[in-house]
Amino acid sequence: MKNISINTVLQSITLLFLIIIGYFMFTSNSNWQIITAELKKAKKELQLATDSIMVTQEQLERTKHEFQQMKVQKDFLIHTRDSLLLTFQRNNAKDWEDLQNIKDSIARTNEKLDKDRLLLEGLFGLHR
Repeated sequence: MKNISINTVLQSITLLFLIIIGYFMFTSNSNWQIITAELKKAKKELQLATDSIMVTQEQLERTKHEFQQMKVQKDFLIHTRDSLLLTFQRNNAKDWEDLQNIKDSIARTNEKLDKDRLLLEGLFGLHR
């Protein structure tokens, strides 16, 4: 045993430490690969979610625009109906005062109809 020098023992211990450190390095490197793979998956899922949210927002904007168009169409139909009713009442009125009231109502309703018609044309892109 005296033939074994201290340098040989120190070299053996150093080699053992290098092997242990190398093992931990390779083991931790595979963990990093797993972590990076999971992070890449999470990034892809986040991108898909972001794209989905963007598409949903675009659909919401289109739906809002369509809802506004339908609301204006409804108002236009109501004012058209009112105009027809007032025209009928004017044709069937019995005295002058009723005729004047109906005439004023028709003028207001026609103004509303003109505004609604312009608004509808603007919403549908129908400019004269």
